Amino acid sequence: MTQAAHTPGPWFTFREGFSAIYVEARIEGGMLQEVAMCGPTEAGASQQEANAALIAAVPELLEVLQVLLSLHDACVDTADAWNASMEEARAAIAKATGDYHNDLRQRTSCRH
Repeated sequence: MTQAAHTPGPWFTFREGFSAIYVEARIEGGMLQEVAMCGPTEAGASQQEANAALIAAVPELLEVLQVLLSLHDACVDTADAWNASMEEARAAIAKATGDYHNDLRQRTSCRH
């Protein structure tokens, strides 16, 4: 896979005051790197938080898509490889949507 030029993940959100949610990452030496800032929206704080959560999930979403494509391209046909990748996909989507409770239900349901 091609090495990405973006700030490595994981990324996380941090609300500062009432108006800004920052998406940040820890970089070398434990320093914080600001990745993005989400300002207020007309729809309110819940939309602002959803925007920040989606941005914060980008490294995981990219990584799991790359893994799924590599499995597909290599014609991997083992249930274990696909199941592990699907779990990572569910976790990345849950982080992006803020639906951690639904993610837990999906992980504890029957497997294919």
